[in-house]
Amino acid sequence: MPRLYVLVLSGGAGTRLWPLSRKARPKQFLGLLGERSLLQDTVDRVSELVPDERIFVVAPPEHRGLVYEQLPELRTDHLVVEPYPRGNAAAIGLAMAALAAFDPEAVVAVLPSDHVVERRDQFRKVLISATAAAEHGHLVTLGITPTRPDTGFGWIEAGDALAIDAPVEVRAVRRFVEKPKRDAAERMLAEGGHYWNAGMFVWRVEEILRAYDEHLPQTASAIHALREAIGSPRYESVLAEVWEETDRTTVDYGIAEKAKNVAVVPADIAWQDIGSWARLAELVQKTDNWASDEQVAEDAHGNYVWAPGKLVALVGVEDLVVVDTPDALLITPKDRAEDVKKVVDRLKREARDDLL
Repeated sequence: MPRLYVLVLSGGAGTRLWPLSRKARPKQFLGLLGERSLLQDTVDRVSELVPDERIFVVAPPEHRGLVYEQLPELRTDHLVVEPYPRGNAAAIGLAMAALAAFDPEAVVAVLPSDHVVERRDQFRKVLISATAAAEHGHLVTLGITPTRPDTGFGWIEAGDALAIDAPVEVRAVRRFVEKPKRDAAERMLAEGGHYWNAGMFVWRVEEILRAYDEHLPQTASAIHALREAIGSPRYESVLAEVWEETDRTTVDYGIAEKAKNVAVVPADIAWQDIGSWARLAELVQKTDNWASDEQVAEDAHGNYVWAPGKLVALVGVEDLVVVDTPDALLITPKDRAEDVKKVVDRLKREARDDLL
């Protein structure tokens, strides 16, 4: 597709997948579903539409080596390094500065690196439709067709269909609903026309830069300074100077919820966000009990076990997540899997860097 680029966001810490996901190698670099990592899988699913030379990645400096290890085809000037976390609005803005300097006419798909998409053919149709809408001047988000009244995601309410020739219908966005209560989520699911906000966007570079100017002027000022410095010896010093001045927010809050030209493409793509061990278990657990290696189960049901190289015996236990690594062992009921982050927070307070 002419002018379509892909920006892969690879800055997440993946703390809810501790103890396998660590600061040195967070979840996007792990082969949780097979031999290919989540980062590699993200690039694989767009490879039929976008050539290697139009792939960009934004990541923290400590993961530079991992990115090139897993994506050896990535051009050296296509890895955008964010000095330290400021929220994805700053990270995306930094990458937009690089893309604007590389190709000011670019249309860019912004894709997190920790998602799973099973219906790849449909995903490509959705991306083609989103690109068409972006070329008409819209800031486009992909709206995941909901399968349950989930309160852990933001939701999107779609409005009227837009007159855009595309394989998947494009609709205006009426409003965003941030992590609704259960009754509101049930109502939106029943009504239809509502979608999960997965944080995937498509837009023209110049259009999103105008939105930064209007809604996040501090970040916009940093973007303009960086755009002028790209390719010069001044770049690193300019980045160090302006980074702290960027807005600490997300593109969703900072721009998408405020802009008037936002559209949504409904994406029925069998999508999953691997945000916890319980969500990962939902994806891979095709049998009563699942183990990464050998298992023996006696009166045990619904358990997920990651313990490579070991036989695991399960006796009289149900709906557990067990994750065994050389220096840590996690045991939690699936319905408490989100609380793994509390363990990570405690280890941080206790300065147990050896376990983070």
